[in-house]
This record gives sequence, C-alpha cells and structure tokens, in this order.
Amino acid sequence: MGLFDKIMGDDKAQNEHQTEEGKDEFSSIIVESENILRELKSVAAVHQLSIKDLDFKILKSKTFYSDGTEEGWIEADEEKMKLFDKEEFLLNKNLKIKQSYKVDIYKINPQANQPKIPEIGLSGNKLLTRVIANIKKDLEVKYFSKLEYVLNEEINKKKIKAGVLVGLFDSNQVKEIKKIVAGIRVNGHMSDSHSFVVSQGIDPIAPINDELIYHFKKKLAKEDEQGRIDYKRRGYILAVDENECIIEYIKPKEGKAGRNTQGKFLEVKEPLKQHEININISENIAKKEDEDRIKYIAKRSGYVNEPSPNSFDIDDQMEINEISFKSTGNIETSMSSNVKINIKEADVFKDAIGPGMSVETSELNIQGNVGSGARIKANKLDIGGQTHKTATLEAKDAHIVVHRGFFTGEKIEVDRLEGGKIVADNVHVKQAIGGEIIAKEVVIDELSSNVSIISSDKIEIKELKGQDNKFIIDPTVTKEFNESIEKINKEIQDLRLKLKPIPKQLEERKRLIAKTKPTVEMVKEKIEELKADGKTPPVTLLGKIKEFQTMVNSYNDMLKNYKNQKDRITDLKSDLNEVQLKVFSARIINHSPWLEYNEIKFKLISPELEIVYNTKDHEIIREISLQQIGDEEFRINKSSEYSR
Repeated sequence: MGLFDKIMGDDKAQNEHQTEEGKDEFSSIIVESENILRELKSVAAVHQLSIKDLDFKILKSKTFYSDGTEEGWIEADEEKMKLFDKEEFLLNKNLKIKQSYKVDIYKINPQANQPKIPEIGLSGNKLLTRVIANIKKDLEVKYFSKLEYVLNEEINKKKIKAGVLVGLFDSNQVKEIKKIVAGIRVNGHMSDSHSFVVSQGIDPIAPINDELIYHFKKKLAKEDEQGRIDYKRRGYILAVDENECIIEYIKPKEGKAGRNTQGKFLEVKEPLKQHEININISENIAKKEDEDRIKYIAKRSGYVNEPSPNSFDIDDQMEINEISFKSTGNIETSMSSNVKINIKEADVFKDAIGPGMSVETSELNIQGNVGSGARIKANKLDIGGQTHKTATLEAKDAHIVVHRGFFTGEKIEVDRLEGGKIVADNVHVKQAIGGEIIAKEVVIDELSSNVSIISSDKIEIKELKGQDNKFIIDPTVTKEFNESIEKINKEIQDLRLKLKPIPKQLEERKRLIAKTKPTVEMVKEKIEELKADGKTPPVTLLGKIKEFQTMVNSYNDMLKNYKNQKDRITDLKSDLNEVQLKVFSARIINHSPWLEYNEIKFKLISPELEIVYNTKDHEIIREISLQQIGDEEFRINKSSEYSR
C-alpha cells in the first residue's frame, strides 16, 4: 500500500463548470496510468492548455512486481509490500517493479485561496539510488492542519513525474516531514531550509579488478617539479627500508548489484583477473596474505634485486664499474637503506663517477675519480682517486686521496688537499698544498703554502713547509656556537621588549597608592571608632580597605617580577660571555719551526676585534693562544711548551 493510500484529503475536484457565456470549460479529470507525466501532456493538448496550467492529486497508487515466474505481474498488497524491505528480494536480478497511479488532474485556479507551501526541489545521484528533497526556507509558510499531508503529496508528485517509485524506499521521508512541520508549528513560520533523503535504493558495489603494484618502483620520479623528464634518474638501484612493502598483489573481488529508486536493477560486471603471477622471493622478503591482498615485505634495508624475471631479493652491496649517464644514470637511495656501493673504475684518466652524476647511499667506495659537477651524499665515503674542483660531497665519515672539490660533513681524512674546500667537525689532512678548511679541530701532517684554516677549537701542524698560510681561530664557525648565541640574544631581546613598559606602569601604581593612602588611613580610623562603640563597620568601608590592599599586593608582585626578569637578563649576559670565552681556550699548535709570512688571527665577538700576529722565520712557538689582560685588552700568547 502506498503512502497516499493511508493519508488522503477530503477535497474533490469538479469535472466541469459553466463559464459566463454558458460554454463547458475543462475543470478536472480522473485518470489511472503508469505514466502520469504523459497523461498531463495529453490533457493539456486536448484542452489547448499549457502543462504549467495543470496539477494533480494522488488518489491511489498500486505497486506491481514480477519475479520471472509464470504468475506474471503481481499486485503487492499490504503483506507483500513487506518484501520490498528485504535486500535479498530486491537484488533478485529477475525482479521487475512498476507502479500505476489513480490521479485527479485539474486546472490550477490562480484566484484560489490556498495555504502557502514552501518551494520544493528534488535531486539525485547519477544512478538515482538516492533522491534528496531540498525545501527552501520561507517565512510566509505558516502551520495548518493538513501541512504534513500537503508536503508529502508535493514530494510524491515530483517523484511520480521523475519516474521515482512512491511508497517504497522512503521511510525517511515521513519522519523528516514530521520534524519540519513540528518546527513550523512551534516557531510559527519556516525559518530554515531543509535537505533530506526521500528515497534510498541499494547502491551497487563495483568489482575490484586484480592489480600488481611494484611499490619500490614508485620512488622513481619520472618528472621534476616543472614537469620535465629527468633522464638521469633511471632507477638503477631502488632502495627500500626494513619492513617496507615492496610488492603488493590486489586480489580480484566480486562486486554487488544494486537497485535504484525507479526500481531498475543495477548489474555489475565480473572482476578482471589479469595480473596474477608466480612471484619468487628470497629469505630476505616476507610474504603476508589475507583475503584481499598479498604483500611482500622487505625483512632488511637494502635495494631490490631481480636476478631473474619475477624473482626478487634484498641486497645491501653492489659492485659496478662506473656511474655515468650512459650506463646507470643517477643512483639515489636513502641514507638509512644500508646500501653499500663499490665502484671499481680506477683508471686515472677516467671518471668512476661521471660529470653531473648524483649518488646518494649509505656507504660508497670509489676506487677512481669523481668527475665535474658530480654530487655525492653518503654516511661513509671512501674515494681512492681525486675529486674535481666542481664536485660536491657530503658524508658523516670520509676518506679522500686527492681533494679538489667541496666537502661538508662530520669527520674526514684527506691524503692530499689541492685547492679544495672542507667544512667539517674533525679534519685530518696528511698533505695540504692549497685550499680552505673550516672545522672544530684540524690536524695537518705536512702543510705547504696558500692554505686557509679556520677553527673554533684547535689547529695542529706537525710539519710546516710553506708560507702565505692563514691560521684563524673563530668560535662562530660552528653551528652549535651560532645556535647558542642566537638563542641567548633572542631571549635577552624578548625580555627587554617585555620589560620596557614596566617602569612606567610601576610608577603610575606607586603614585596611585600614595594618593589613596591618606583616605585609607581615615577609613581605618573610622572603622576602629565604630568597633570601639560596639558597632559593625559598613561593608563599603571594609571593601575600600580590601581594594587598597589588593592594589598594594599587585604593585609588589609586579616589582618582584620586574627585578627577577632583570636578574635573568644579567644571567643571560653572563652565559653569553661564557660562550664567547671559548676563544681563549682555543690553541694553534706547531710541532716544527715557523716560517715567515704565515698569519695568525683570533676573532672576538664582543668586543668585535681581530688580534693578528705574523710569524717569523725559524721561530720556535709550540702553542699560540689568546689572552685577555684588561677589560678590552688582549694579546697573543706564545709558548715554547705544550700545555697538554
């Protein structure tokens, strides 16, 4: 039984009436049809009216179904209508549903005094498995006794025109309409818009086709940020971390059919099964399977090796002859991958790492040379040849035979420095014949000429053989020093900014206390007099005393906080001086006689000064340091003995 078999009005339309000229004019007609929209168009055509001039009332609706049996179409009575609540019944692909409607089509009378109803629109998703009513707010809509029935009928008329079934899939409609009508009755008008589901079918679930995903290959970016293809990135080595999923097979899964609000069965296709293959894995890869997928998980860090088609392993060492644009392209693994790469090319006339190549890995051993513009990043680096002056290298721990490029890292040993630059924490150079070193501690076995050495802690020369070298002690060259200074200076700056308005505020409060104090003293005396006479002092007098005491306490708290913050600034300045005093503990050590034209320099931050000393030929000075002899007086301290 449909919704409107239960809720009916008492109005009846006349079939015809007389005009002033006495001619018959169309008024209404009762029809029964499966297609009411077609009937409306037919009536409009016969009576030479616009379809906009017509409307209809639903008198009765009937639901019929056919399940493919010989019974044909069956009318659903009240008991059989319960079948439509069962998903199993609705998802029978042989089930067909249709409805017929008995309606009273009538000509709209613009002069009729009808209660105002809101504007209603219907919208649906692509498959029409869900239909939503959109009711616009309208302050002119007032409550009347048949409002719930009228709103339901308006929605159902729109459903019928759209071919959407009424009385099915619409349990939410009646509930929402009741809530809206109750709100209008309480508020006196319709002050809000409303959107709600008026018909909900069964959404189909699409099948899942099988898929084989090589996750480790996704790390290979085909294009750069500008969308250009980088042909140097060809994925010669594809690194993975421990417990990383490297391959995944998505199993095919059947979908589920649906049925929309027009009663149409929504069939789904069978899933495709095209990518199932037999994958062979080594003991370094774990296979995890559930009902939806199969995952292949790396049991250790390394790179994915495919020794034969569809066979996979995780290796952590690789030997190749060279890294070049032609043979490998760039090799970029993660620093945590534990991949060790050995490059065997040792010919002094060839590059083991070609021009412009980029290499990133955990450990890299290069027997030969590093070409121009090459970029290397590794935890551990060993270069048996020489680096080009335009090569850039970064490592935590490195050894280079001949260095001419730029290196940054933590610890490095260089057999021969030939004009290259080093920025590190600890540097040991066996022979330096030109270049620049910036580090915490520097040790050079044999120093020739034209080398600039900047250190925060120590410079040690075992044998000096040249001139025009610069030995500079500068505590600001370390990242830790700069971060510490920056942090202290920022806190001092913030405190000064915070304390700037406080003296004026303290003065104003102090002046107010002094101004109020005589009055408060008089109040105190009055309170004492009243108490002496056995009378209770008024609350207003006691309140004035309490207010004054609160003012004094607030002043004292602000003054105490102000002094504490000023003491904090003093402590921070002391900390700053302690950090800067590091320059006085730094040492320049030379185990051999000095030669002339070598410059010693100590840099101070506060005050900003440079203390310079130029060495003399055959001078025996084992240690050189900086000493403070006055407030802003400093001198180079030269000792013929080792301090430690």
